[in-house]
Amino acid sequence: MENMTMPQSETPVSRDNEGWLVRVKVAGRIQEVRCATENQARYFAAVLSFNNAGRPNRLRN
Repeated sequence: MENMTMPQSETPVSRDNEGWLVRVKVAGRIQEVRCATENQARYFAAVLSFNNAGRPNRLRN
């Protein structure tokens, strides 16, 4: 299984003057999302990280 977690030194959620900022690498590019609350930011970080995992090699039935 591929490594789907970010290194401990890089947290995808950070606080700035305007709210919460999420930075996740998706398809080789950095995706940034601004959120009003920390809970929203953590949700988006999880969803974007999950989408970054890739597709399965073949369908399972």
